[in-house]
Amino acid sequence: MLLWNLYFLIKFGLHFVGQLVLSPVLNLALFALLIATNPAAYDNKQLVKVLRYLLFTGPAIALLLHELGLAVSWALVDQIKALFGFSPDYLWELTKRTIQPWMLWGALASFILVRVLDRYLRISTWVGVGLLAVMLLQTLPVIQQQSQVASTLTVEPMAQARVNLSPAELLALGQADLKKLRVARDQESAVKLRDDNNESAGPGATLNGFFERQRTVALTPFAPTTPPDFDVIVLQICSMSWADLQYAKQSRHPLVRQADFMFENFNSATSYSGPAAIRLLRGKCGQTEHDALYNRTANNCMLFDQLRDVGFEVEIGLNHDGRFQNFTKLVNSNLGGAAKQRVAHNEVQTGVQAFDGSQVGRDGDYLRTWWKKRIEQSGPAVAYYYNSITLHDGNRFPNSNLNSLESYPLRLERVLNDLQSMLGEIKRSDRKALVLVVPEHGAGLTGEYGQLPGLRELPTPAITKVPVFGYWMAPGYVAAPGGSVTVRQPTSYTALGELLNRWMALPAEQQLRPAWPVLLSDLPSTRFVAQQGNITVMESQGSYWMKAPGTGWKILGPVQTAPAP
Repeated sequence: MLLWNLYFLIKFGLHFVGQLVLSPVLNLALFALLIATNPAAYDNKQLVKVLRYLLFTGPAIALLLHELGLAVSWALVDQIKALFGFSPDYLWELTKRTIQPWMLWGALASFILVRVLDRYLRISTWVGVGLLAVMLLQTLPVIQQQSQVASTLTVEPMAQARVNLSPAELLALGQADLKKLRVARDQESAVKLRDDNNESAGPGATLNGFFERQRTVALTPFAPTTPPDFDVIVLQICSMSWADLQYAKQSRHPLVRQADFMFENFNSATSYSGPAAIRLLRGKCGQTEHDALYNRTANNCMLFDQLRDVGFEVEIGLNHDGRFQNFTKLVNSNLGGAAKQRVAHNEVQTGVQAFDGSQVGRDGDYLRTWWKKRIEQSGPAVAYYYNSITLHDGNRFPNSNLNSLESYPLRLERVLNDLQSMLGEIKRSDRKALVLVVPEHGAGLTGEYGQLPGLRELPTPAITKVPVFGYWMAPGYVAAPGGSVTVRQPTSYTALGELLNRWMALPAEQQLRPAWPVLLSDLPSTRFVAQQGNITVMESQGSYWMKAPGTGWKILGPVQTAPAP
């Protein structure tokens, strides 16, 4: 029992310093099974000892992860197979993130201490007594807590004003800008969400009602007044959230600050690339459940297919090989038809080495090469989908000793500079283009709620609240001197689809002098609901709630903040 006693004692320590919440009943059950299978009571002690480790090690680890707040789900288990596609450098980096040196030294010191004390004390007896004591301490207040939670979920509507409970907003804006945002929200308090029904019935009913209403959302087809004479360029960037911009001190980068319009409260609704691409490319319909993303959908939901119907030629660009988890196939199937790819990822200078060992083209070189080929031909307007994984976790600069977390701020600054350079190329070409920057999700640089830095199984606001912004490039167009027109209400992909609807309906002369406040007013609002696999995070009753397999709804815990910019 030496190692098992050490397991329980370490959890006692973590419990009393607030690092985990001990589940005494589950631990007592595990402890009782270990006592019942004590090898000393059997003839073949070695066989029983081996069988006991085989039987109970897995449940013991799962219990520890559960108590630490880490979500154990089939979605996470399914991602384990992706490890076989990672490069050795990235696997080693993940190992070092998971196992810190102090953990190894602490485990060694605890083992020595327990081994010495075990000669004089019956450690197993004290472990059992400790588990009973913790259960007793938790039993008395739990009845009162359950009563309070029940009244919160079923009686009190909690129709209070939204305050800052968003990790992304705090990380992205800082205290000064956050106060300004609160004032703006108070002024907009009369504008209610379209999905705020069932708010008093608890998160489960609210989520079901949300998806029921989203199934009825279908935007009208594009109806341009004249054949399009401009390009639509959609740049989907992996791993760039508001929290990441703040952490890397790039939230005031000119590319972001000087945009014509900005969606400040945009939810990407997922924390992985494949689902994010699907949700964007199906942005003409409402938000669907995660499981439905991989089913066929109606053509009227396909954003680029509808652009094709009104005269655009659809093109695709990837600065990576697109093989990981069949990303290229997934995107092509959601573009609604054949898409031309003018530039291969390996035609340009390598920007970073990817997490799977493949080469990733530098964004600026790739986009400039594509644009040069684009303007050399005279043809129909182009609807261009570009996907970049330069910022993906595990990517490194070639011939650099910096790991992916250390290099992220440098990679982010380079990406923002490259996109700004691309805008300059478009402007100098005297062609018209509507450019939309739509990040897939964040990088999760700081880690939160028991989730390690760089991992994204839990689609928290710090990961899915992303900066979505756009530019209109046309000869003679000068942006308004007041800066970006900001959309502050909660939005998602249908807001982008509706904005494109309005843009297509504008006469050509109005496109030359767009009235952004009018175009961006009263766009579809969407409640914050984010899903990754079978894990859901949702905003309800003024808080963020999470539902994972085998657990009830729970409010997300305190956020880990980043240094001030």
